[in-house]
Parts: sequence; C-alpha cells; structure tokens
Amino acid sequence: MVVRRPRVGSFWSGLLAGLSPVAFARHFWRRREILATFARIEFLSRYHGAQLGLLWGLVSPLATLAVYTFVFSVVFKPTWAGGGQGGVMGYALILFTGLAVFEVFAGCVNRTPRLLSENVNFIKKVLFPLEILPVGILCAGALESLVSLALVALGVLLTTGSLSWTVVFAPLAYVPLCMLTLGVCWFLAPIGVFLKDLGNIVGVAVQLYFFATPILYPLSAVPEPYRRLLAINPLHPVVDHLRRTIIWGQTPDWAALAWVTVASAVVMLAGYTFFASAKRLFADAV
Repeated sequence: MVVRRPRVGSFWSGLLAGLSPVAFARHFWRRREILATFARIEFLSRYHGAQLGLLWGLVSPLATLAVYTFVFSVVFKPTWAGGGQGGVMGYALILFTGLAVFEVFAGCVNRTPRLLSENVNFIKKVLFPLEILPVGILCAGALESLVSLALVALGVLLTTGSLSWTVVFAPLAYVPLCMLTLGVCWFLAPIGVFLKDLGNIVGVAVQLYFFATPILYPLSAVPEPYRRLLAINPLHPVVDHLRRTIIWGQTPDWAALAWVTVASAVVMLAGYTFFASAKRLFADAV
C-alpha cells in the first residue's frame, strides 16, 4: 500500500489561484445558475408567509423614511453642512441613503457567523459550493437596498422638481460595497463554525461601526484628529458617493471611489482565499 503525502506546493498554488481575479470571476460564472437560485430563495424567504408578501420590500423602507422624517422634524432640527439641500425632508433623505448602504453590510455580516451552521445539509450531504451562501445573502440585501435608493431618488424628484443626470453614476457605489461585504463575510463564516460566540461579538462590533460611519452626521462635524481616522472607513466613500450623485447632483469623487474599490477588491480576494482554505474543516466542526 502506497501512502501519498499531500503536496504542499499544490495547496499553496491553489490558494494563489484563488487570488487571481480572472480565476475568481470564472469560478462564479460557472455557478451562476445555482447562485441565482439561492439568491432568489433567500430573497423570497424574507417575506414567506407574510400577507403583503414582496410588498414589504416597499412598505418597510417607506415606513422607515416616514419615521425618520417625523423624528427630525418634530424632535430634532438638524442641519447638514454642505448638503446643498436643506429642510427636514432633505436631511431625512441624506440619512436614509446612509442607512440603505449600511443595512446591506450589517445585514450580511450579522447573519454570516451562523450561516454555515444553519446550512449543515449543504456541508455534509450535498456537493455544494459553500462560498455561494454569502453571495446569495448579499444579492438579496442589495436588491432591498436598491428599492430604498429608488425611494430616495423619488424623494429628491418630488422635493426639488428634478433629478440630476449624475444619478447614472450611483450604481458604481455597489461595486466596492459588495466586494467589501463579501470579503468580510468570507472571513467570518469559517470562524463562526468554530467560535460559537462570534455572532454576539460581531453584533456589538457592527453597532460600533455604525456610529463610526458618517451616517447620522457629516464628516466635517468631526474634530480634526478623529476626522482623518474616520475618513479611512471604507463605507464612508460609498455613502458619500450615493449622496453626491443622487441627492446633491455632484459628480463622483473618482479618487475616493478608486481607492475604496481597490481596497475592497483586496479584502474580497483575501477573504475568499481564507474561506477556500478552511472549507475542508467544516464537515468535522458542524
């Protein structure tokens, strides 16, 4: 009987291949059908059994926008320096845009630590590309976010009477947003298999991250020593990009968008490589 030792070189070459953007794109393109199916199931499951069904995808963001409009017209009367659009509705739209972005990230990241444990059948009984699971959740969250941003665009149109042509650049924000979210999820999913308390830790961290992201306040309101630190938050350029292009009618900050896209791509590829290297251990841990 001949016992073959594992080839260490082939293992590391496989990891390096996972870092190739071309190989990465090809991997998911081959699995596009199962990805679309899982994303559809994930999206529909959020409203399964509800009387209004998919209409909740519209009712929920409308209710959220109405609540924030009321709170900041009756309780608070904030101003947003440099916003270019004053008034209660203007602030509500600025705030709602930030929330629509952060909910994509927070919804996926909070769900990820328990994701593999909730899908044990995929790990033990079915030959299933497990890296698809976070992607399906992201697709469902991004679709809901697009509905919210459509309401923002409608609100701008109703309050100002026009919508700037710069809105065509708005979807570019989802490129770094999705890559960053996927990278973090691919890092957290394997750890969540072995560390059961990770979900609670991530929940607290996401709450802190919310207040470290300029959503409730403009970055200009932060004192200078802390402003530079918050400026490197990768979600800040994403939120700012959507506000610039949809609400304020400004062209994108191409430099900021470029660096956050490159940084998010690095996080995504590194997270995918980490997930792929740990995948062989899942079956024995769940």
